[in-house]
Amino acid sequence: MILSDQDQNKQEEILKTYADNIEGISTVPQVGPAITPVPNANLPWNTRERNLPLGNQIGWIPLKIEDLPTRGLFYPVDTGIAIRSANGAEIRHWSTLQEDDLSALDDMLNYIIERCVTIKANDPESGTYLSWKDIKEVDRFYLLLAIHELTFPNGENKLQVKISDNKKLDVKKDMVSYISLDPQIMRFYDEEKRCFILRTKGGKVIVLDIPSVGVTQWLKSYIIRKQRMQEYIDEDYLNYAPFIIRTWKGLNDDLYSKFIEDSHKWDNLTISLMVTFKQIFSDTINPVIKYIDDGGAEQTAPLNFQGGIKSLFLISDPFGQLE
Repeated sequence: MILSDQDQNKQEEILKTYADNIEGISTVPQVGPAITPVPNANLPWNTRERNLPLGNQIGWIPLKIEDLPTRGLFYPVDTGIAIRSANGAEIRHWSTLQEDDLSALDDMLNYIIERCVTIKANDPESGTYLSWKDIKEVDRFYLLLAIHELTFPNGENKLQVKISDNKKLDVKKDMVSYISLDPQIMRFYDEEKRCFILRTKGGKVIVLDIPSVGVTQWLKSYIIRKQRMQEYIDEDYLNYAPFIIRTWKGLNDDLYSKFIEDSHKWDNLTISLMVTFKQIFSDTINPVIKYIDDGGAEQTAPLNFQGGIKSLFLISDPFGQLE
């Protein structure tokens, strides 16, 4: 959406008010069963009342936000994040995954993230309370690998990628590469807003962000609903929507239609900027790992696991764990 500074602030205020009114309500069906509280455990969602640091909560391990592929640049300042291992019920549900169904695969990845990751602003006075849906897409796989390592602490389920015809490599979360941020685009990174703000010579303001799990989840649900009702989908706008729509909170069909309507006013410069921005991030968001080859040079490889994505939480050689 292209807005003046005044209109941008007004739009953010409208979204905040709307989000506050419907806090906790989601139009996307919940994946899997609800979480069952553990008796006498200090759960992360109780920190608002208890004011306990993430590191003091049973079973939850804090991660450094700076270690994420985004390095924490696109989250509120002083954001805290923690993970726990996947339990038996969650792994049982994971075992039903059909990898050839891309929509179901995405839902299952979010299922693990929803249950095993907690994220919040460390400063309760800021009024910023985050959800797993606020996690950036590019950080999601790093978090899944971190959950995997916590679930299998003794290495009983190694993840491997094939880097040559006769060589495999064990994968750890710390091998996931940071996204490569082009200095050309980083000139427009706004430290306060935690996103990119582009101002044209004509006075237009273009606010862009990298996609969050909640926004992409909403867009997927929107596409499915429209296809079922055999209604028109503006596929051109879908290419840019994840970068333009900053929050899933308050997002509904009417607001999305307003975004589309505004896109019809884009001039050639705006469209060119959108294309370039999308291309820059399309080249960086696919997860890759870094490793040192036999010659001592740093190399990268795509994350294509031996045994498929299911091997994240299913032991690839269960017979090897028997006596």
